[in-house]
Amino acid sequence: MSTCGCRMEPIGRFKSSNGEYVIIHHCLGCDFERFNRIAADDDFDLVLSLPALPPRTSREVKAQQLEALLAEQEEQWGWDVEEAS
Repeated sequence: MSTCGCRMEPIGRFKSSNGEYVIIHHCLGCDFERFNRIAADDDFDLVLSLPALPPRTSREVKAQQLEALLAEQEEQWGWDVEEAS
């Protein structure tokens, strides 16, 4: 579960730079993503059946979410961040 209490669902996998497989879980409530290395008792065939996604870090996901939020605020309030700088 995520901090909002909603269910997390696996949406994909990627192979990290050190060769480990990582499962991406996505919260159905707040869009939070968590990355989990596979465990020895995981069904590897099931892991491989998940869509292969590009490797990413939690920092990259947070940056994308922040950019989306800023774009939403700009649209809502008519702000132009480029003009302000």
